[in-house]
Amino acid sequence: MKKRIRFSIALCGIKHSGKTSVATALARITGGTFFDTDEFLAALFAARTERALTVREIYRELGETRFRLLEAEAVRLLPAGEDGGRIVALGGGVLTNPNFTPEDRASLGFLCWLDTPDDVAYERILRNGLPPFLAREEDPRSAFRKMNEERRTVFRKSADFVVRPGSGSTPEETARKILSIYRERTEK
Repeated sequence: MKKRIRFSIALCGIKHSGKTSVATALARITGGTFFDTDEFLAALFAARTERALTVREIYRELGETRFRLLEAEAVRLLPAGEDGGRIVALGGGVLTNPNFTPEDRASLGFLCWLDTPDDVAYERILRNGLPPFLAREEDPRSAFRKMNEERRTVFRKSADFVVRPGSGSTPEETARKILSIYRERTEK
């Protein structure tokens, strides 16, 4: 029997927008269990294949179509978390995944969009090297901006609210801001 979800706060945003750092801080503050859909996907892949690969390696191996199927399944399999509280950091493309349904979106609970500027996120990406979908582009920075514009349309439509992390704000400060908005909207 699945545990009942008491609260679920999910963070969406472009690749390297700070979702994992902020969600980790939010889980610490709320006592909820932290889930990163990319990590959950990698664990699911490892359990099925007995091979531990990174998300980038899984994407390369499966190709986009099969990767997106596994990604949507990983979201559907997220547990409730300890005591039914969970904080979820979504992979950057989850909400634009064609296999991701309105029911999947509803299951995430309260959704916050971390609206991080492209240039900030792109510089973070460069620290780990370009992912496969950008590495094959002639102009990776422009391709990243274009992809983000398309995703922002979906984020805007899907999110319950938007937080724009300040340039000097810590993940904890951003997490407290999200929690304040969450409480304000849900405790009416």
